[in-house]
Amino acid sequence: MKRLTLLVAALALAAVPVFAQDAQKEKKIDVTGNWESTVESPQGTMVSAVTYKQDGEKLTGTHVGQMGEVTLTGTVKGNEIAYTITVDAQGQQFTLTYKGKIDGDTITGTVDFGGMGTATWTVKRKK
Repeated sequence: MKRLTLLVAALALAAVPVFAQDAQKEKKIDVTGNWESTVESPQGTMVSAVTYKQDGEKLTGTHVGQMGEVTLTGTVKGNEIAYTITVDAQGQQFTLTYKGKIDGDTITGTVDFGGMGTATWTVKRKK
């Protein structure tokens, strides 16, 4: 019985550094800064300058592109990012929803054009 207790304790202690490393990897993701966003849609390529400000899981910032400058709000949870912007297109407002996965200085995912279609989305951090 004593041997079993020692074995369980040893296994538990061996697992602690692995869990700590995973937690540190998650904490290191911070998208704060300047990025370049590229959306590949049927209407062509759209490039925007994006500024993200991350505070914990809360995300704010701006998109500057063909539709002017608009604010964004969303979240960063682990390596997943999601946010929305509202744009005015010829007097009609609609919301674009961006969702993606963060991998270092690159984000890849999709953008939903207010229920009127989706497109591929890639973002790269400006150095």
